[in-house]
Amino acid sequence: MKLITSIVLTISLFCLFSCNPKVEIPAYIYVEKIDFIATNTEGTSSHKIANIWVIVNGKDIGTYALPALVPVIANGNTDITIVAGIKLNGLASQRPRYPMYTSYIEKVNLAKGKIDTISPVFHYNEDVTFDILEEFESAGLTFSPGEGSAPLNKTQDTSLMFHYPNEMNNFSGIIQLPFEDTVYHFEIKTKEPLHLNANSVKVACFVEMNYCFSEDVEIGVYAHSSSSSVSVPQQYSICNIMGTSNLEWGKIYVNLTDIINSATVNMSMTHFDIYMKCGISRNKTGRFLFDNIKVIHR
Repeated sequence: MKLITSIVLTISLFCLFSCNPKVEIPAYIYVEKIDFIATNTEGTSSHKIANIWVIVNGKDIGTYALPALVPVIANGNTDITIVAGIKLNGLASQRPRYPMYTSYIEKVNLAKGKIDTISPVFHYNEDVTFDILEEFESAGLTFSPGEGSAPLNKTQDTSLMFHYPNEMNNFSGIIQLPFEDTVYHFEIKTKEPLHLNANSVKVACFVEMNYCFSEDVEIGVYAHSSSSSVSVPQQYSICNIMGTSNLEWGKIYVNLTDIINSATVNMSMTHFDIYMKCGISRNKTGRFLFDNIKVIHR
């Protein structure tokens, strides 16, 4: 229906422009769908690309929600670059370009009034480093519960596990509240510290994660210093990952870049723990499912 509406609009505009020689007739790029493909060592290919940025012959012409019908003032062989956009920290109001993905480039022979369809495919940039890739398939876990927290376990219940087309998955992570009718909160954090700083994070650092939460979950970092004068870690809360009433799996991209750079440059912090936590009232229950937790930087 959206495609039909777009084509009708295009024809109407074409007729309008044809009657007014002063108005230049655009060509059109139609992007109905996109894809992202990870290699075997990069984990899941699941993504949540929310919009695209379009660059024509080196000129940025704007950002568009998908599916997108993009008017282009160009004719003949034209360099089209498509850049993936995301919801930063899960916020629909912030949709920047995602620096971890490659751009898609295609040369298209454009003609005035004609619609050309392209289907961009994205990959991770070659210089992306995977600090954590937790798929809940190995014997151990990258994240562990803090003192007094409900435990993080694995589930093989297929009705609860994360599934993505053409990918095998045997386990997902799960936390249930309350635990043993006495514990109504959890906090999990990375077992091993992440030694990141403003020099190693030259472009960006992100957490990617598939999740299915019944309640909101806070995610942030504890920053540590190797100096004996700074013995207490500094806590930085980044955002709340929103729970969903329909309990569908989502994907989030959490930006760690600014906090890591600021903490290492201004506070002389040397390593970080990523944490996630939530507490519920005693008259409620909560279920929290995790999969494909990636911490990446470049």
